Amino acid sequence: MRQTNLQIEAHKQAPEILIVGGSAAGLFAAYLLAREGKRVRLFDANDVQHTVSRTLITTSRLTDVLGFFPQEAVVNEINEIEIFSRQRSVTIPMRQADLVVERAAIVRMLAQKALQAGVEICGGCKFLNLDPGEGGVTVTIHDTHRDRVEQFKTTTLIGADGTFSRVAKIADRNGHETTPILQAIVKLPSGARPKTTQVWFEPEDTPYFYWLIPESQKQAAVGFIAEEGNKAKSKLAQFLSRRGLEPVEMQAARIPAYTHTTRPWRRMSGADVYLVGDAASQVKVTTVGGLVTGLRGAKAASDAILHRRDYLKELRPLRGELSLHLLIRTILNRFRSADYDRLLDLLNEKTIRLLGFYNRDQAARMLFRVLLAQPRLLKFAASLFRGIWQK
Repeated sequence: MRQTNLQIEAHKQAPEILIVGGSAAGLFAAYLLAREGKRVRLFDANDVQHTVSRTLITTSRLTDVLGFFPQEAVVNEINEIEIFSRQRSVTIPMRQADLVVERAAIVRMLAQKALQAGVEICGGCKFLNLDPGEGGVTVTIHDTHRDRVEQFKTTTLIGADGTFSRVAKIADRNGHETTPILQAIVKLPSGARPKTTQVWFEPEDTPYFYWLIPESQKQAAVGFIAEEGNKAKSKLAQFLSRRGLEPVEMQAARIPAYTHTTRPWRRMSGADVYLVGDAASQVKVTTVGGLVTGLRGAKAASDAILHRRDYLKELRPLRGELSLHLLIRTILNRFRSADYDRLLDLLNEKTIRLLGFYNRDQAARMLFRVLLAQPRLLKFAASLFRGIWQK
């Protein structure tokens, strides 16, 4: 883009709040703020009504965070999980079903709610720069539809522009480690139950896991979280081949990895700059699930703005959960096949019931009660954790 040929238009009276990025977190924050009477303008480089499709599985807490059941985005509900190690397997019945949702449908639904609440959504507007100035910051946008550069001044900016957030890089020089995920859409295998998610631990391929998530009676998403993106396709192809599955569609993404050092807020020239969702690495590193946690981050940011509260204090419950997931991931990264066999051996009837009663977005409650029900799990985890410190 040759900016010398573009006319820069400065807007003297900008909305109270600017949001960069039409992610689910950005749109949710916009909706929450606008319904309380705030003037909100949201910029996205693309058209938020036509985002890339990708199937996600979330816990039932999605409904709690949104405040409504996202019927139009839900393609299936899962009521049990089958977990496989090399020599063992466990089935966990779930008290509340997981929701299989279509990411694009979630974004469209939130965009409609934001528009109805009065948010001005500007598609085709690419974020260029963020400059501190007197009494606020100036956001520079390239409107690709009209081929012109525009500038907006604000004292409240939300960066919701995803994994490779330019707002985060400019405001705080934040850079995120990322994790590639790859999944194939396949015909539901013969014998597979359409309400059952299957998980395979194969640490020789990945420290995470492979999954099969039924989308319907006819098809499923099969994928995994990889360490090395350049080997992901071949590993997934081999996994599919071992199970006689043929991909009809491929979906891929990079997910940010949460760390204790991520800074989701900065004060610049009298302006508050908030980061939410993937831009703030608000992702559970055990499963790299970030929809529910990103929406929780958006709600924390909107609450901080609406009630003039400290964003970091509003984030404490979420950051505590994410830190616990980080601890669990640190331990799981040490696991080998025999360790997963041992882990599944230790899951007695009571622990299995507890794992089905609490979900992945209630990690603290779940872990405490599971360890009480099976103290040998704590001893097992401690032995692996000691090995980390002795390295």
